[in-house]
Amino acid sequence: FGAALRALLIETRSVMPAAGATGMSLVLVIAAMCFLAGLGLGAALSVGSMAGEWSNDLSGALTVEIKPSHEMDPDEQIDAVMAVLSEHGGIVSATPLSQAGTIALLEPWLGKGNVTDDLPLPRLVDIRIDPASPPDISALAIDIAAAAPGASLDTHRQWRGELMSAARSAQWLAYGVLAIVAGTTIAIVIFATRAGLSANRDVVEVLHLIGARDRFIASEVQRHFLHLGFRGGAIGAGLAGLTFLALGLGSGGHMFFIADPGLRLEHFAGLLAIPFAAALVTVITARLTVFSSLERML
Repeated sequence: FGAALRALLIETRSVMPAAGATGMSLVLVIAAMCFLAGLGLGAALSVGSMAGEWSNDLSGALTVEIKPSHEMDPDEQIDAVMAVLSEHGGIVSATPLSQAGTIALLEPWLGKGNVTDDLPLPRLVDIRIDPASPPDISALAIDIAAAAPGASLDTHRQWRGELMSAARSAQWLAYGVLAIVAGTTIAIVIFATRAGLSANRDVVEVLHLIGARDRFIASEVQRHFLHLGFRGGAIGAGLAGLTFLALGLGSGGHMFFIADPGLRLEHFAGLLAIPFAAALVTVITARLTVFSSLERML
C-alpha cells in the first residue's frame, strides 16, 4: 500500500508540462474544489448522524406539560400526574422538573436572567418509556388530562417529523454542493487538458510521426492527471478534516443548535475517499478529453 501511495504522489516524467495550466496551479484548484466537497460531505454526514440521534432520543421520551390551573395548585397537579403514570406499564422513569429546571431550559432561547419569577411557566414531567413495550399513548393522554386540569401529554411526534425533514433538506443541500463541485472540477480538468495539449501540439505531432498511437498519448496524459487529482484531493480532504476538527475543539462541543459540529471517527473515512474520487474523476475526464481533442488536432 505504501508503494502504491508513493506512486500516486510522486510523478515520473510525462509529455504534459509540470507547470502552467496542467501543473501546480491545477493541483491548487483541485484542492480548493475537494476542500469544498469535503465540507459538504462532512456536513451531510454530521447532520444525518445528529438527526438520527435526536430522533432516537425523542422516540423514547414523552413530556407532560402542566399549565397553571385555578382548580388545583401545581404540586397537586404533579401528584395527580405521577399517580396516573404509576398505573401505566411501559414507563421506565418519570421525573418532575422544578421551576428552576424549567427556567434553565428556556434560558438558551430567551437569555440568562430574562425569565422573571412572576412569569406563569408550565410545569414539566420528563417521561422515559420502554421502546420494547411502550405504554398505550392514547389511554395515557386521556387519563392525564382527566386527572389534572391543564395537563397534556406531548409525544414530540411533530418535533421529530420537523427535525427529520430539516435534516433531509440540509443533506440534500450538501449533496447539491457536492454535485456542483464535481461538475466544476470536470470542467476545469477539460479546460486544463485542452490547454496542455494545445501548448504541446508540436510534441504530440512528433509522437505521432514516430508511431505513437492515441492510446499511448492518452495514457501519458491520464497518468499525469492521476497524480494531480490525487495530490489535490489529498490536500483538500486534509484541510476539510482539519476544519471539522478545529470546529469540534474550538466550539467546546456546541455551536448554535448543533450538539457537536465536529466529525466522528467513522465520518473521516468518507473524507479519505475524496483523494481517490478526485483522481478517478480527473483520469476519466482527461482521457475522454484527449481522444476528443486529438481527433480535432490531427
